[in-house]
Amino acid sequence: MKLHSINILALWLWLLTLLPWLERHYLFLVCAVTLGLACFWVRDRLRRSLPRLKWLLVSIMLVYGWSVPGRYLWLTGLSPTDAGLLLGLEQIARILIVTSSLQLMLVLMTRAEIFTSIFILLTPLQFFNQLQTRFALRFALTLEKAEELLVARLGFVELFNLILRPSCGAVAEYCFEYIPMRQAQQIILSLQCILIVLTIAMGVSGFWN
Repeated sequence: MKLHSINILALWLWLLTLLPWLERHYLFLVCAVTLGLACFWVRDRLRRSLPRLKWLLVSIMLVYGWSVPGRYLWLTGLSPTDAGLLLGLEQIARILIVTSSLQLMLVLMTRAEIFTSIFILLTPLQFFNQLQTRFALRFALTLEKAEELLVARLGFVELFNLILRPSCGAVAEYCFEYIPMRQAQQIILSLQCILIVLTIAMGVSGFWN
């Protein structure tokens, strides 16, 4: 039985809820595994996305390394602390896990499957004037546009000019296919939702510490 796209999305969401509670060695292990899988399956996508994060990663390392109390690495006023660098590496590992796992998920899902998974995820909004359909459509189109910009490899100035460029007023029509779920897939989704809630509850209660 093939997993439904919402099952893949729920698995990714469970990974995100687990990241804040993982101990350091497990976190680095998960980071190595996800990066290795991404380098094997989606190397080109990862090569395009990671350079966009370089300044964010450098900023995180600087903020944590030079602001968190700990043992100084060398005897000067500009020395980072060992605790700060380790905390910075943890945050960088979490960002790399999210980025690499997201690229893997997007490769596993077609355009129709992305829309379907988001549409099902936003089911509680179905009672508010078709917000479910609107949000799912806008989110799917945003992912598609972000992918186009990532492939284009625009610089900061070019991207800024593109954002400020006035719209031509053209009206485009999009057609998204909805992929229904089987009963077994619905059961798996219910179990995944329970697992996500339990992971958050156990983390808040201090179980992972």
